[in-house]
Amino acid sequence: METRKPSHIICAVRGGPESRETVTQAIALALESGARLTFFRVLDAEFLNHATIGPLSVVYRELVEMGQFAMLILCDRAQRRGVETVDCAVREGNVRKKLREYAIETHADLLVMGRPVRSPGSNTFKLAEFNGWVSDLEEEADLKIHIVTPKTEGAG
Repeated sequence: METRKPSHIICAVRGGPESRETVTQAIALALESGARLTFFRVLDAEFLNHATIGPLSVVYRELVEMGQFAMLILCDRAQRRGVETVDCAVREGNVRKKLREYAIETHADLLVMGRPVRSPGSNTFKLAEFNGWVSDLEEEADLKIHIVTPKTEGAG
């Protein structure tokens, strides 16, 4: 793949503290290239299939609204840093599928995403399969993927 400045960057945001470095690098890349920046988040409601109480759907709606609000805050942060064209998208469903669909649909040049880390919760990607998934998506969506390795706590 040739080296060219991207015109559209997608920054996949999980939402935890490990996303901070991913967001920072995506903003820096957008400033460097003058590219449009889209913060992208997928909310996976698989747990609702196992819910036995009605109010859980109300809680999920609140989570969706909080997710959208957090994305607007990231847009504001990028604008304040000087990114001229920035927006966000929130989708619901399977993270891998929705990320793939969005990358292809938008014809973005660059996807910035964090490398999976060990965490108490479940990760969308297992480390052993991550690199293969990245290679497949780069080819299928004709884009470059920039992987950000989160800094570990306590590291200087």
